[in-house]
Amino acid sequence: MQKNMPQQLPQHKAFMLSDFGVRLRRIAPPQTGSGPVAYAHQDDYYIVGLVEKGTGRGIIDFKECSFAQGEVFLIQPGQVHRFIGSEDAEGWMLFADSSFVGSEEKNIFDNFLLFAPAVKIDGRRMGELKQLAGILAGRVDCITGEQAKATARRLAETFIGIVAEAVQEAGLNRARHSRRHVEIVLSFRSLLAGHLAANRYPSYYASMLNISPVYLNEVVKEVTGMSASSYIRNEMVLQAKRMLVYTGLSVKEISNRLGIEDCAYFSRLFTRTTGLPPSLFRQKNLE
Repeated sequence: MQKNMPQQLPQHKAFMLSDFGVRLRRIAPPQTGSGPVAYAHQDDYYIVGLVEKGTGRGIIDFKECSFAQGEVFLIQPGQVHRFIGSEDAEGWMLFADSSFVGSEEKNIFDNFLLFAPAVKIDGRRMGELKQLAGILAGRVDCITGEQAKATARRLAETFIGIVAEAVQEAGLNRARHSRRHVEIVLSFRSLLAGHLAANRYPSYYASMLNISPVYLNEVVKEVTGMSASSYIRNEMVLQAKRMLVYTGLSVKEISNRLGIEDCAYFSRLFTRTTGLPPSLFRQKNLE
């Protein structure tokens, strides 16, 4: 295989977890257990991590993130991620099909991940999550029969529900944005996911949300700290990064896939945002 060539990004699917959509993995020091996945990949399911001791580090969508004792961390479906190291980290990782995350919990997680990938939780919830993980771990590898699978699903849903409680509480304590404003930003993000290649202008999304472009810009800036235009640009650049590193598409082909016919303009925009031209970004991330 030729060195420094883009590699296809592995895709992990929920049906690979188990026949009931749940898997649990113990986080333990390398000498005592299997470590987290160290290569970059995408999942179509949620990962909820519980750090009992130590610290860990990972890269999520090209940003290095740290996880410490007493925290829970979240990785959403579609995020490109890999783990890069730990200091004797111990805990649990729950892998759960998206169907286990209800609409209210999804909104809580989406809101929280606008700001950070991990949150500190209180001792009571930590104890509850450890108990649930222990119960589920004792069952998950020897489950037979539909009733046992249903019980495992309920345990996983309860685990996720307690994490959602902690995440929501942390969000309320950290930043007090109005519920309406957060809902607008989450809807804006959802629309971007499906329409980015078709349109990159805030006015397009404001129209779809039945609000004015000025109001959309004000709300996005209040909640995320950046303008609507900057948010759109950052999302486009993130998609470009993924294609540069994990596909063999040329810069011009990537530009076209993002709906930008002028490749030179795309290269300038990418360079202005990341500090590197697309070709050099690809080279550095394939070394």
